[in-house]
Amino acid sequence: MLNLINFNSLAVFSEALTNGYQPVALDIITLLSILSGIFVIITKNPVTSVVFLISLFVNIACYLFLIGMHFLGLSYLLVYVGAISMLFLFTIMLINVRTADLYSSTSNSIPLGFIVSLTFFYPVYSILPLATNDKDVRAVDISFVSSSKWDTALSQVSDISSLGNLLYTSHAIWLILASIILLLAMVGAIVITKDSRTENLGLAPSGNSKPNPSAMQGGW
Repeated sequence: MLNLINFNSLAVFSEALTNGYQPVALDIITLLSILSGIFVIITKNPVTSVVFLISLFVNIACYLFLIGMHFLGLSYLLVYVGAISMLFLFTIMLINVRTADLYSSTSNSIPLGFIVSLTFFYPVYSILPLATNDKDVRAVDISFVSSSKWDTALSQVSDISSLGNLLYTSHAIWLILASIILLLAMVGAIVITKDSRTENLGLAPSGNSKPNPSAMQGGW
């Protein structure tokens, strides 16, 4: 298996044959992932939507396994499918979702979703190359090297090592930004939950501890 080594960012990419699998299999998994993502959005039943979300994560994990990123594929299965998706499923089954919310029209959000999709995919396709075969890669003066043909000059790098080098060296700023976003999401969820509990107890949002008589009577 040939590996493309970029010494500037210490990245390791598998070749187009994807460890013996033809790219046709990747195209099929990509199509299934797109369909699963669409059904997650358009499905009215939240439980069915979570099932399609699990299908999306499984397809992404299969894609990562086929291109040789076994650690990331296993992480998707353990974290997203085994933890987050199951948490979403049990949360939706436990809360009381109104029928009117399930069948409410979401056509007004389609233009916004289209704009957000274009905003995301345009930078991705402008940065990443569309060609992945050996002929097109050599056309831009990128050489293939293999650790099996170099004696003590080039050692084989695993996907865990390359991922760690990317996250903690040249792309450390994105790891810090992701950590800040997760921290803000956690703090925001706590603040929203606290405000909701304060309103349910009949307390004023400004900190006034004077209870609401009607709320206290309904609570008893």
